[in-house]
Amino acid sequence: MRRTRSGTERKRLVAALLVANLGVVAAVGVLWWKRSPSPEPEPAAVAPIAVAPTPPSQRDWSRRLAPDANSHPTCDGCNVLLIALDIFRPDHLPCAGHPVPTAPNICEMFEHGVVFDTFMAHAYQTPIAQMADFTGRYPSRSGFVSFASQLDPSVPTLPEQLQQAGYHTVAMGSSFEVMADMSSGDGERIPFVREGLNPGVSFGRGFDRFVYTGHRNLPTDAIPWMKAQTHSPWMLWLVFGTLHWPYGVSVPPADKDRFDPPGYAGRLKSKLPLTFRLLSRIYQGQLYREDGQSRPVEADDHALINARYDVGLWYVDRFIGELVDSMSDDQLQSTLIVLYGIHGEDLGEHGYYGHYDIFDVETKMAMVVLDPSLRSGPKRISEVTEGVDLAPTVLDLLGLPPMPHTDGQSLVPAIVAGHGDPARTAIIERVPLWEDIFRHKSGMPADFVSNVTARLDQGVWRDRAIRSQRYKLIHRTARAVEREVSWYGFLTGVPVERPEWELYDLTVDPTEQSNVYETHAHTPEVRALQQRLTDWEASVR
Repeated sequence: MRRTRSGTERKRLVAALLVANLGVVAAVGVLWWKRSPSPEPEPAAVAPIAVAPTPPSQRDWSRRLAPDANSHPTCDGCNVLLIALDIFRPDHLPCAGHPVPTAPNICEMFEHGVVFDTFMAHAYQTPIAQMADFTGRYPSRSGFVSFASQLDPSVPTLPEQLQQAGYHTVAMGSSFEVMADMSSGDGERIPFVREGLNPGVSFGRGFDRFVYTGHRNLPTDAIPWMKAQTHSPWMLWLVFGTLHWPYGVSVPPADKDRFDPPGYAGRLKSKLPLTFRLLSRIYQGQLYREDGQSRPVEADDHALINARYDVGLWYVDRFIGELVDSMSDDQLQSTLIVLYGIHGEDLGEHGYYGHYDIFDVETKMAMVVLDPSLRSGPKRISEVTEGVDLAPTVLDLLGLPPMPHTDGQSLVPAIVAGHGDPARTAIIERVPLWEDIFRHKSGMPADFVSNVTARLDQGVWRDRAIRSQRYKLIHRTARAVEREVSWYGFLTGVPVERPEWELYDLTVDPTEQSNVYETHAHTPEVRALQQRLTDWEASVR
């Protein structure tokens, strides 16, 4: 699916990108940072950078293979390109059966790399999930369990390990959740009202440069930066917050409605873009207005919300295609590329839009590894793997020593074998409760904030789950607190009630609609899962 352009067209495109990137650099230059990012609030309007509209055609992926590539996946001294997608829904890829042509370029990567189809995130909120990926430790083990957390200096991270191994390490991204001081602005121009919400301090560890590129935009500086690299090895972490609500906000105006329901004239048309303030008030088919009234959310409204998510994915995918096409043969043949989801998004499957819980739509990710040293056919590994496997796998592929005390494991044996461990399970933590961060968001109703603050200040509350290939078992240890503080209980006036245990048979119920704990709890497989989960809970208290 290679885009073909004349030399003149290439020059025009490169010139346009350079002009655009000079503007971006001028706007965010103050954000180049060694240790403590402190970005300025973004302006009220987003000036999206258009991606070339030429439809993709088949590119030559054989050019990425090193001349000495063989059957052993070790890429000693290779550069590292990590592409992290926030609120990624792998089932919205056309190669996963989604009917919308959202991501042909990512699908090409899947067709030519090693894909882990059940790559489980360990949390449903960005900084907690991503820190598990970088440390190789579950949230409760690393202690990084909230937006206000700071990682213990004794806990190493993947960027630190690479930096110590001589890598030039750079991060660029538009996910303020890991890149910025959130107490100065949350990306919708409304600040959080609690100081100390600065995950970027911990995520900046190990990076020579750490750049917040702006609100939900594309990290377009990556293309000229990679072209300018003449010394190896380097590591570039690209963090795409572009998919995040407001869905599709950075997509050029001419393209925003490309997947909208034909002739849509529903009640959300006048409320675009689809901001947090709007989406957080949709629950179980009703839009709860700020005046206390509610209105039904119709099927075409649901279709519009999904369409705006899809167009954001399309926009990100087109840039990823441009990024890969911009790499020279030498770069491709010396760069390990890993694309993965940080966490997912509920797009109405459980009556809300966002990431509020630990169902699979919010935690089942995919990861693809493109190793230039590995000459083999594409592989799809369906067995359970975990976010904590990311750091051990990258270090192993590079031939570097492992980090100590990790919960994860290298996936290199699975890459070689073409399959994972069918008995593997994943740990997932719903920590903190959604309300614990969003009570600090300016603009939240004062009576809601006053009602929940005292309770939430008493501790860190969490639910936990274990997932096998067949089952998801959730232990609702925070159910009593959630009943008191639930945002959706506040909206509806009806307390949210949870059973202590929920069990979902994913083979027949992939979106986790039917709790079968009462009928399946006695089975040997479920009893073993429950014992494993309770043992793990006891080990981290």
